[in-house]
Amino acid sequence: MHFSERRPGFALRSWRRWCSAVAALAVLVACTEGGGAPQPVVDVKDRVPGARVDAGYPRIGAVYLAQENLPGPEVLARYDVVVIDNEWAHRVDASFFDTVRQLNPSIKMLAYVSLTDYPVELGTQEYYANRYDLWQYQDGVSSTFPQEWLARTAAEDQPVSEYPNSLMTNLADVAPEVNGQRFLEYGADWVSRRVWSSGVWDGIFLDVWGDRIYSADAEQWDVDGDGVDEPDSEIYGRGNPWERGVDEAERLMRAAMPDAILVANGQRTFRGGQIDGRMWESFADDQEGRDPVEDLMGYVNTAALGDHREPGLTITLDRRRDEMPLTATDARRARFFLTGTLLQNGFWAGAGLDYAELSYYDEFDGGGLGRGYLGMPLVANPTWEDLQAEFRDGVGQVADGVYRRDFEAGIALHNASGERRTVTLEGRYRKLDGTQAPAVNNGSLVQRVTLEPEDGLILLRTEG
Repeated sequence: MHFSERRPGFALRSWRRWCSAVAALAVLVACTEGGGAPQPVVDVKDRVPGARVDAGYPRIGAVYLAQENLPGPEVLARYDVVVIDNEWAHRVDASFFDTVRQLNPSIKMLAYVSLTDYPVELGTQEYYANRYDLWQYQDGVSSTFPQEWLARTAAEDQPVSEYPNSLMTNLADVAPEVNGQRFLEYGADWVSRRVWSSGVWDGIFLDVWGDRIYSADAEQWDVDGDGVDEPDSEIYGRGNPWERGVDEAERLMRAAMPDAILVANGQRTFRGGQIDGRMWESFADDQEGRDPVEDLMGYVNTAALGDHREPGLTITLDRRRDEMPLTATDARRARFFLTGTLLQNGFWAGAGLDYAELSYYDEFDGGGLGRGYLGMPLVANPTWEDLQAEFRDGVGQVADGVYRRDFEAGIALHNASGERRTVTLEGRYRKLDGTQAPAVNNGSLVQRVTLEPEDGLILLRTEG
């Protein structure tokens, strides 16, 4: 998840544990469309003559972590990048993944993995075959996983936990060896040997993967197994044992999986183009304690200037707040998060109330225009400095705290100011014609628009 010094955001891992508890009593069930009633996949070429189908914006994502069911291929194919649990590679036939890619040839499917949290119990081996292998379980409660590979305190001889009902592994490069191997080497090998080897994934999503772990329940622990506890300041942070271990594990995974997309969910410093990017969980969401402007600046510059593998892959992720039907507040929040993501080249994943529910907004396909309806951006890789400058040639500020980025077929406006702002445009644009927020997306022609605080707007170009 995206860690902050205050506290973690709504945890991807909390959904992982809840789903594990539910599925522990379940047998594998047939896949259902967990994202709600399926919507037809509308290919942009069917609605916009001459438009590309393999590229374009908005870029949208889906993070779906429920264990007991999986959305159908036609639902997943609506998205550009999808994160689902690595166990689905053996729970469903490979033809499932083939069908998704037939419906959307450009989709990227990432396997959810956590090497940080050792579960204290598991469901059945049939259901959790990969986890049984990683954590060396013989049944749901018995494991031979080496205790030396868990983070422990020397003074109290207690395991460290960074989340309830799990124990934290020791990814540091100075961690004790078992049979000549550290956990970071074992874990990196498992990712390539057990997950990537299935042949159905485009990449790996590494949860709880960063320079530091803020949520560990011990402020000092024996990171090197010498019987002396080291303080957090000597364990975490750039250049310290934990970060060096994460760095080494990334290098091992990259060497074993040169073509894999690797995305980290944590406050991770990129090194040497080893990983493709990171996720920003609860992106710009002040209701989760985030500072919207700080998040926006960090996201834009990390994606534009970070030492990630090119071209990079950044995901921003936010949850809906209210039950369906969609409220005006949640529609506004979706516009805000999506247009903020459009200021750089990320994929916005708008989750439901939790990570066992998908959301789909009019802005995703332009109210039926199709994937990638905005086309490509006029400025390929804007920085925060570019956004702060007065609007010119496709990117910049059009009012105090209102940012604009231009695309071939339209523009995105993002009001991060916290105040209502009115923007006058250089010509006439058309609003999207949608059904979820008709007061905003009503298909009207406009040359002047007013944006509420923490709101955004997508407008389409018109001829003439």
